[in-house]
Amino acid sequence: MLKIKELREEALMTQKQLAEKISNMQRNVSNWEQGVSEPDLRTVVALADVFGVTLDELFGREQPSANSSVIKSNNTDAMLISYIKRLSPVQRLALAELLKSFKEV
Repeated sequence: MLKIKELREEALMTQKQLAEKISNMQRNVSNWEQGVSEPDLRTVVALADVFGVTLDELFGREQPSANSSVIKSNNTDAMLISYIKRLSPVQRLALAELLKSFKEV
């Protein structure tokens, strides 16, 4: 089962906002979250892009533990990318300046 609702709530998005981001309808997002229907492959890929996660993560697939440090790093990267995508242009500039200050320390 897809983790759409969990990821959407983590991203602090409404169903309507998510639907708009993937050029779909709020009713469809609701149906997917309730398990009434499932999105097509193109939409699944769009959902993963919006949330900044892999398809495995979107489907709730557990990752092998052998690569756990790499996976955790990739999950952190995906989470950060997801947050950055939701920032306004002004917020992105402010974040870039903050990150530059870390490099200078």
